[in-house]
Amino acid sequence: MKETLKRKIIAEIKERLDKDKYDIKDELDLYGNIQIWLKLYDRKDILHIAQIVKDFGGRCVIISAYKKDDHHVLVYHLDIDGILLNVEVELFDNTVDSITPILKSADWTEREFKEMFGIKLLNHPNPKRLFLDESIAEGILGEYMPLSQAMNGAATCSMWEKIESERHKDEQNN
Repeated sequence: MKETLKRKIIAEIKERLDKDKYDIKDELDLYGNIQIWLKLYDRKDILHIAQIVKDFGGRCVIISAYKKDDHHVLVYHLDIDGILLNVEVELFDNTVDSITPILKSADWTEREFKEMFGIKLLNHPNPKRLFLDESIAEGILGEYMPLSQAMNGAATCSMWEKIESERHKDEQNN
């Protein structure tokens, strides 16, 4: 049954997207869970994928954001009846269309990456901040410590060195 659903999802993706604008593969993990991995080369195609997920009765689980070289990457983790559809989108202009108008379940996670990474969301119905005060610049956290660096255990020393360096600069300017 899941195999049939997987084939239908992949067929819909192939029908709605230009074949040269994406790469797709699927896999079965050790526990028998099906995952579909999709890399989009046109960020606007995320709207087509969101519509496919909605048409199949699926939802947005979460969206991961990270910095790669000089741009951001988003990975949408979408669920359709237990099949995980992971969709990667690279943002070379730091802008992405909101999928919240299509999938309401994307609301908080889109607002979170907007706030934490300063990624511009187009057409989000409720772009209010979740955590940070309005006086704090969006994306400010990435200026101090990238999450990937913090997760690698380098946070304490690197963060302290950055704080000390800034403190010394301030002392010299005063």
